[in-house]
Amino acid sequence: MELKLNGITTRLVNKISFTLGGKRTIIYIIKRRKLSYRKMKYQFLLIIFLFFIFPFSFAQEEGTQPKKPVSKERLEEEEFHQMLINEMDKMLDLWYIKKESSNSKNILSKVQDDTITNNFSDSLTALRLKNIITVIPLAYNSRTKSMINLYLNRKRSSAAILGLAQYYYPIMQEIFDKYDVPEELIYLTIIESSLNPTAVSRAGATGIWQFMYSTGKMYGLEVNTFVDDRRDPIKATDAAARHLRDLYNMFQDWGLAISAYNCGPGNVRKAIQRSGGKTNFWDIINFLPKETRSYFPAYIGAFYMMKYHHLYGIQAPSIAIPTAVDTVMVTKEIHLEQVANVLNIDIEEIRTLNPQYKKDVIPAYNKPFPLRLRSKDIIRFVSLSDSVYHYEYDFYFAPLRSYVNVFTGSSDEATTSKKRYHTVRSGESLTKIANKYGLSVDELKQMNKLKSNYIKPKMKLVVGYEITPISSEGEKDVVKSGATGQDSTKVAATPPPPRTTYYIVKKGDTLSKIASRYKVSVKDLAKYNAITNINSLRVGQKIKIPQ
Repeated sequence: MELKLNGITTRLVNKISFTLGGKRTIIYIIKRRKLSYRKMKYQFLLIIFLFFIFPFSFAQEEGTQPKKPVSKERLEEEEFHQMLINEMDKMLDLWYIKKESSNSKNILSKVQDDTITNNFSDSLTALRLKNIITVIPLAYNSRTKSMINLYLNRKRSSAAILGLAQYYYPIMQEIFDKYDVPEELIYLTIIESSLNPTAVSRAGATGIWQFMYSTGKMYGLEVNTFVDDRRDPIKATDAAARHLRDLYNMFQDWGLAISAYNCGPGNVRKAIQRSGGKTNFWDIINFLPKETRSYFPAYIGAFYMMKYHHLYGIQAPSIAIPTAVDTVMVTKEIHLEQVANVLNIDIEEIRTLNPQYKKDVIPAYNKPFPLRLRSKDIIRFVSLSDSVYHYEYDFYFAPLRSYVNVFTGSSDEATTSKKRYHTVRSGESLTKIANKYGLSVDELKQMNKLKSNYIKPKMKLVVGYEITPISSEGEKDVVKSGATGQDSTKVAATPPPPRTTYYIVKKGDTLSKIASRYKVSVKDLAKYNAITNINSLRVGQKIKIPQ
């Protein structure tokens, strides 16, 4: 017996389908118009089964809308968003923010991120942006809207930025005013570093203004083993103001000057040429490097947040940075821990006020360097300066003799110096050698007059200078030899001072435990270290052990 299917049945069977593994599979049940009766019953059962599956499959297909392809512009924005978020998260790890946010009463402990805060209409937001008095054109469009929402929704990070701005921005505004540069350009620091003076990018840009090594050198910022002026908020801001002024004089447009600060003037010139000579940021945006396309909109977003944050429930907390600060010029080499120990100041506070000193050393060997402290501590430093300079001098500076004064060699006539060398071994690179001796690759190349990173085994590289002070006790004395009456030279040797043993306090340590370990009494240990409260030990504190 044979069954002949009509056209309707055939079309219905041919339409039955289901999705397997994300791919559409068409099941053709009948390829012939005629089927044998014996086989028909199995095919009929399969058809019935597929009738049950088909509605489910169709509904699933209808409910799942194909994803719209993400535009290139959107991908660029999301990538830039993530970069800004990473910078803000790094900023929240700063000591003075973490210290303050640990207080339950602080606003940072209460603020939650990632909440939709911009409930105002686009027209109102655009009007507010338009009402900001500035010489910098602030457009409102999809790009700037996205950046505004980013800063408004990251409430905790933005609140911390506002707190830091209370300390840094009055200083920056004064400097920008000196060079007749729009003060509102200081908001670029929000994009660059989230006001983190020790921020370092993947490309090596450093400091609040994220100067590259070459650009920093161009504007007089000193970068060496011990000092990085790019991390100095005052010096770096001075350099940034001059740099932005030069960029504006070059392009006569603040939007282009801001873009050039991010990608360099050469890339902006190329974008202008490719656009047919247009000189407006929005006209050349698609010809700029990918990151720079979102840079100026991000500036507008940061600008808006700084002006209208109070309307969105974002308040500036108090940040643990002292505002009454003064500067004293240090004329001798000094370690920041010497200052902290003698004046009884938290070392982290000194580092916060002096972020330019990479190794906690002020290398005042042949010129004075600034030291910033609270105003009240400046007076104490001046009166106790001799005690500070001499406090455990050998402990702090003996290990630094090998590479002190890297670029100048001898410091003054009261010292002698000689080069210290490293012989290159197989498999070593400049980076590895530089890290070993606390140098940067650029410093190592400069010391050895290398034009490339190529080195070979058995090659001798200068890695520093050994500085030996010459004291009056160590001068050469001429004496007469009793036997021959001839002159002979001897060096008056001074016996070395007894070596002091130190212990670094770890988590869980008590003065009693330390005293027990070194078999001394708690009373003697406290007296030897001038400790009045035996329960006031802090992690990282150096304890002198009596000999």
